[in-house]
Amino acid sequence: MTKVYTMYNNKGGVSKTTTLFNLAVYLSQQQKKVLIVDCDPQCNMTEIFFASNPDLDQPEMELPGTSIFQALLPRFKGEAGTIHPDTVDLVPSPIYENLFLFRGDLEFSLADTYFGTAWNQAITENIHEKNTYVSLHRLFQALGSRHEFDYILCDVGPSTGAITRMVVLSCDGVFLPLVPDRFCNQAVRLLGRIVHDWVQRHEQISESLTPFSITSFPGKPVFLGGILQNYKVQNNAKAKESYVKWQTKISNNIKEHLVASEGMIPGSSLDLENPYLASIRDMSPLAPVAQMFGRAIFDIKQEHTKEASTTGRMYYGTVWEPWVDRMREYKEEISKIAGTIL
Repeated sequence: MTKVYTMYNNKGGVSKTTTLFNLAVYLSQQQKKVLIVDCDPQCNMTEIFFASNPDLDQPEMELPGTSIFQALLPRFKGEAGTIHPDTVDLVPSPIYENLFLFRGDLEFSLADTYFGTAWNQAITENIHEKNTYVSLHRLFQALGSRHEFDYILCDVGPSTGAITRMVVLSCDGVFLPLVPDRFCNQAVRLLGRIVHDWVQRHEQISESLTPFSITSFPGKPVFLGGILQNYKVQNNAKAKESYVKWQTKISNNIKEHLVASEGMIPGSSLDLENPYLASIRDMSPLAPVAQMFGRAIFDIKQEHTKEASTTGRMYYGTVWEPWVDRMREYKEEISKIAGTIL
């Protein structure tokens, strides 16, 4: 059965999109069939995915495939009770076997209104809003079954709006990418209560669906663990003390607030004393170069370093070797995240 996961933090700038893309590539290279769904109206994931094809890496180009907004629009307008998976044209990766994209759409921001109305009215006898409420989860499951995906990975924005809420509730599990600083610490303190309120409301809506023979969905995503991102290291390759202190504070808030009695459900293998699955240090300048070519950070080729060179020449020898080491290090951290779900 297809499993659906997301990386979510209501704080932006924590490398959700980059890490999710790299996880998707890694899983596809483990002979798993993976679908990336770009649920963020900013469409950054779609940009990265198509960057590997120079013919499509142009703002004015018409992109292939069905966008998530195009797929769901007939449901939003009441023209279709459910969305059949055969109406959705998914895009295979030009460079990675087993990897596909359900592309984003700038107009998907309008779905906030549709999902928001469904959230407020699905508990009434309004059949249209009830069907809209379950439409995203239905579509994920239909696509997973139709194409035999092992995993569906959803990219979301850093908001607590209706789109993000529906995506998170439709997932089996959630990873929490974060930067060890004051702002992420504050976000973690709030996130448990936010998701708990979502789950409680979902349970009420689910009960209202039964008399209308509309099948609901679990709506109880499991917290799989945190992913430390973009921390700076000292010369001895240890994280700076200021980051370590914030990391400790966040660990306590994950335990006391995020997965407390009124928070998220912790994964069965999660160590609450050390809830971090991976520690990914600052990857500049590797990340920008990888994004230019739509590749995983651990899959940058030597010729791509021309884009990082002031002379326009690729790196060799002692200049290239640190890149190889950092790519290896990064891949090891991504493998730790993948190990949680493989």
